[in-house]
Amino acid sequence: MLLNLIGFNISWFGLIILGNIFIPFVICWLGTHLYYSAQRIAEVKLILCITCIGICVDSIWQLTGVLIFPNELIIPLWLMILWSAFAATVAHSLQILSRSKYLQFAIGFIFPPMSYIAGTSLSSVELGHTLLFTYCLLGVVWAVLMVLFFHLKTVFFKKESQHE
Repeated sequence: MLLNLIGFNISWFGLIILGNIFIPFVICWLGTHLYYSAQRIAEVKLILCITCIGICVDSIWQLTGVLIFPNELIIPLWLMILWSAFAATVAHSLQILSRSKYLQFAIGFIFPPMSYIAGTSLSSVELGHTLLFTYCLLGVVWAVLMVLFFHLKTVFFKKESQHE
């Protein structure tokens, strides 16, 4: 779990600060993560599903002007890869949140919006609305997403363990 958390944090900082240049490192980290995963098929399904949801959500943020990516028609590739890196934490370093939907909701409301806001100060991403409005909007959506992501984790990992 500690290596998973460290890998994600290095990925977050590298992608936010260096952008696409850092993608090869994250791909290697994800490959290593999957190689050592005990339930590889469930892990791949979870990562792909969360990544697709995340890309859709961030694309909606971009289309509605909540997040602004100057000179980008779609969200940047580094942000798409960041979703995969985050997804790799759900069944591992964030596993402690599995016990409580209330905790998932609360953590989702507090920390991911802070991550977006911190990311705007380190990258070219800009907020299209006031800080408070953006934080609240991101918080509500992320609170629901965290509960959804842990539900998906339960579904995918139960299915694979039933097939063993």
